[in-house]
Amino acid sequence: MIAPAILPLKEAAVFLRPYHRTVAGKKLTYYALVESVRTPAGPRQRVVAHLGELNHDQQRRWQRTIVFHNRQGEAQQLRLFPEDTEAALDDDPDVVRIRLSKVGWTNPRTFGAIYLARWLWRYLKLDDIVARHLPTGKHTVRPADIVAIEVINRLCAPCSEFALAEHWYASTGLEDLLGIADAEITKDRLYRTLDGLRLIKAALEKDLQQQLRTLFDLDYELLLYDLTSTYFEGLADSNPLAQRGYSRDRRSDCKQIVIALVVTREGFPLAHECLVGNTQDGQTVQTLVRTIEKRFGTCRRVWVMDRGMISKDNLAFLSRAGRRYLIALKRGALTKFAKELTRPGWERLPDHEEVEVKRLCRGRSTFLLARSLPRRRKERAIRRRQLLKLYRGLRGLQRRIVAGRLKKRDKILEALGRLKGFCPKATPLVLIATLPEKPTTLTWSWKISKIKGALLRDGAYVLRSNQPGWQAGELWHTYMQLTVVEKAFRVLKSELLLRPLWHHYPERVEAHVFICVLAYTLWKTLDHLLKQAGLLTEIRKPAEDETSSSPEPRPLTPEVALRELHKLDIGDIQLETTEGQTLVLRRVARPDATQAKILRGLGVELPERLSADRIL
Repeated sequence: MIAPAILPLKEAAVFLRPYHRTVAGKKLTYYALVESVRTPAGPRQRVVAHLGELNHDQQRRWQRTIVFHNRQGEAQQLRLFPEDTEAALDDDPDVVRIRLSKVGWTNPRTFGAIYLARWLWRYLKLDDIVARHLPTGKHTVRPADIVAIEVINRLCAPCSEFALAEHWYASTGLEDLLGIADAEITKDRLYRTLDGLRLIKAALEKDLQQQLRTLFDLDYELLLYDLTSTYFEGLADSNPLAQRGYSRDRRSDCKQIVIALVVTREGFPLAHECLVGNTQDGQTVQTLVRTIEKRFGTCRRVWVMDRGMISKDNLAFLSRAGRRYLIALKRGALTKFAKELTRPGWERLPDHEEVEVKRLCRGRSTFLLARSLPRRRKERAIRRRQLLKLYRGLRGLQRRIVAGRLKKRDKILEALGRLKGFCPKATPLVLIATLPEKPTTLTWSWKISKIKGALLRDGAYVLRSNQPGWQAGELWHTYMQLTVVEKAFRVLKSELLLRPLWHHYPERVEAHVFICVLAYTLWKTLDHLLKQAGLLTEIRKPAEDETSSSPEPRPLTPEVALRELHKLDIGDIQLETTEGQTLVLRRVARPDATQAKILRGLGVELPERLSADRIL
C-alpha cells in the first residue's frame, strides 16, 4: 500500500474511487487513489495508486489527507465517492445543504445550574413527596412542579415571585425540562401554591427525614438547635408575627420574626419553626423539644444548645424523660469556677493546640471548662480598645468641666451615659465619683480586682451536660458543632436570600421560610455529594514575580459548583438551507473542563437535546 506522504501534483484534484468485484459469489470493494487532470480533450481521471481494501479508519485517514491536499492545491474540497453518493444524497430527505454564512445561535437561556438543582430535587425524591401531600386535583399544573420551580429559583438565582413569573422562568431551560409553558407560571399560581405548602410542612418534613436517613445514613440521636432572626421591609402592621426584638441582623429599626432551626451534626435540617419577633431564646426550648418528640418519636436524644437557652426550668425539663443535653452556661457562671481556672489539670486538645479543657463532675452533671487562646486575644483586644476609649472620654469630660464649658450636673450625667454606652465592656471596670450639685471636676478610679478577674476569665467558657461517659475532648467537639447551625443561617440569609422579608401575611412568610429551608436541603445535599466525590478547587498558578507558594486546593463548595454550571446555556442553533428553509436545533452547550469534572464527580449527565428539531 502506498503511503499518503507521496501524493503527486498539488494542482490536481484527488479523490478516492471504489471498485466492486465479485469473487466466489462474494462482493468485494477495492479503492484507488484517482486524480482529475485537465487535458485539451477535457477532464480525465488517472489512477495514481491502487490501495486495495480499506477499513473504516483507513478510509477516514485517506479522506483527511485528500482534503488537506485539495485545499493546498485548488483550495476546493472534492466530494468523495461522487458516483455512488451524489444521487443518493440528493434523494435522501434527511440530508440538506446548509449556508455556512447563515448559521446562528439564538434564544440562549441558563441551563447547567437549574438542571443540577432539578437533579438534586429528584435525587431526594422531593417530587414524589410533595406530589403525595399536594395532589393535582383540579389544577392544570401540578403543584409539585410549582414548588420545584420555587425551590430551584431560590437555590440558583433567588428573586421574588413576581420577578420569577415575569422574566426568570423564561430565561432558563425549565420550560424544556418540565414541559410547562411560560404563560402557565403566574404570580397568582405561585402564591396559591405557597398557601397550600404551609399546611403540609410537618408531614413533608417527616417524609424528607426518612429519605435523608436512607440516602446518607444520618444520625438523629444528636440534634443541634439554635435561633436567628430576619427582618421585614415595610411596616408589616397586619402581620402578628412581625414584632420588634433582639435583631441578629443589627436591624433594630425593622420588625422581625424569629426562626428556630434543628439540624443534624452533618448540617441537614430536621425541622424549623417561625416565631413571633420578640420571642426570647429560652422560651422556645420546651415547646420545640416536645414538637420534635411528637413528630419523630421519643428517644434518648442529645440536645446541643447555646447559652441563650439556659434557665433553671429548661435544665430541669431537659433532665427528665431520659433526655440528654449539652449546653453552654452564661459568662457569669465562670465566677463559680474561679479557683479551677488557676489550678492545674488542663488538657490540651491534640487537634486544636490552642484550646485547653478541664472536665469536672459535680453531682449528676458534668461541667467542662474550656479556654481558647484566639478567643482570649479577641476579648482582650476589644476590652483594651474600649478601656482606651473610656479613658480618653473621661479625660475630655474632665477638661470641659474644669474649663467651665460644662457646668450643669444633668448635662454631665448625660455625657457620661453616652460614653458608657459606647464602652459596655469597660464600664464595669471603672468607678466614677458621685457628682455634687455644682461639679468643678470629674474624678474616677479603676477597679483593679475586677480587671484581674476579667483577665483571668478571658477566652474561657463553661459547658454543662448530663450525658454520661463523654470525655473532655468529645464534649468540646460536640459543642463546637453548633457552628454547623450558624453556617446554615449564613447560607439561608446570604446565598438563598431569606432576608429581607417582603411578604406581609403570616402564612406567606411561613411558606417563604419553608421554601428557603427546602432550598438549603438541596444546597446541603450538593455539599455532601461534592465532599463525597473529593472534588477540589483549581489551584491558582502564581506569577513569575511572586515569591509565595501556591495556595493549597480546598474542597469545592456548592457556591462555586453552581456558579460554574450557571455558565452552561441551552439555545437554538439556526441553519439556513439553500432552499430557503430554516432548521432550528435546540441544543445544550458543551461543558468545559471544570464543568465536566463537576458533573462527572456528581454522576450527572447533561442531555444534548430536550425537544424535537423544527423547520421554519
